[in-house]
Amino acid sequence: MNAKQFKQTSLVVMMTSVLSACGAFSNLDEVVPDNTQEYRRAETMPPLDVPPELSTNRINDDIAGEKDSTATYSEFEEASNNPLAAKYNIQPDKKPSLAGEGADRHLIVPGEREVTWERIQDFWKTQGLAIERIDSRIGLMDTTADADGYAYRIRMERGDSSKQSEVYLSAVDETRSNAQKNEATLRQLADYLGTLYQEDVQEMRVAQPAPPPEETARVLLIDEEGGQQSLFIEQDFQTAWRRVGRVLDSKGFTVEDRDRSLGHYFVRYIDPFKEIEQEEEGFFSGLAFWRDEVEEKPEEYYYIKLISEASDTRVVVLDAEEKRTSSDTAKRLLNLIQEQLAP
Repeated sequence: MNAKQFKQTSLVVMMTSVLSACGAFSNLDEVVPDNTQEYRRAETMPPLDVPPELSTNRINDDIAGEKDSTATYSEFEEASNNPLAAKYNIQPDKKPSLAGEGADRHLIVPGEREVTWERIQDFWKTQGLAIERIDSRIGLMDTTADADGYAYRIRMERGDSSKQSEVYLSAVDETRSNAQKNEATLRQLADYLGTLYQEDVQEMRVAQPAPPPEETARVLLIDEEGGQQSLFIEQDFQTAWRRVGRVLDSKGFTVEDRDRSLGHYFVRYIDPFKEIEQEEEGFFSGLAFWRDEVEEKPEEYYYIKLISEASDTRVVVLDAEEKRTSSDTAKRLLNLIQEQLAP
């Protein structure tokens, strides 16, 4: 068979295959009918109606609050459940707070139980109600009826500690108990006790003497033998350790490591007076990237060592080998620390 006959035969085979495939597609329509027209004629469903209280805008407003607000969700929840949180800004573990639900709803009040008991009695006076019955031994207090004939009962129990009380409020006549009225009055009581508690906190702050400022301590630079220097701080080790650490963290030092048990701050300090010398170093010295940084430039690494001396502290500078050094950089380090610590 020559090339011309081969091409003609191949063309006949291809045409036969195409015609067979068309027949196959027509048979496929019988199995899977074409619903294109029906789909185009289908009507679109109307949009879902969202209740106003669940609208997107409403949800965003309720959760996010104002754009500039930094409050978290837990703070929103705390503010809604506890009227004292936002108003008096007292720490959650120390402020009067509302807890529980339903019949277990109660007020947690920090402080001496006797003081809380007396303040609850004073609260009823502000409400125009007198005490009908009282028994401090069992923590029970009933009031006279208000204008609506509604009398309240207070039950006070010991809290998680002796410095804490749990206060429950209900109606004397349980058959007339009004949950909403009880809740409103309990919140009024919470507000009343919270105000007094905040006054207690302020009085305590005024009465408590202010701690002596750290800046009053003397910081002396002392010359020692061999041209070495040390820094003498008239403060205990704990205070000096904290203050020196703040200086190192704020003045551009790179604190590689710190060990309080040894009194060590291991720092990297590039002396600005040596920058010119560093710029003049050979080009190839900068290519020794496989060497450890401390080994490559030991003059940039120092130990700031604090030594406790009874109620005072001494500061010295060690080199990368943990040996005392009298280099100009070490002296500049001590001068810098002294400038920041001196009053």
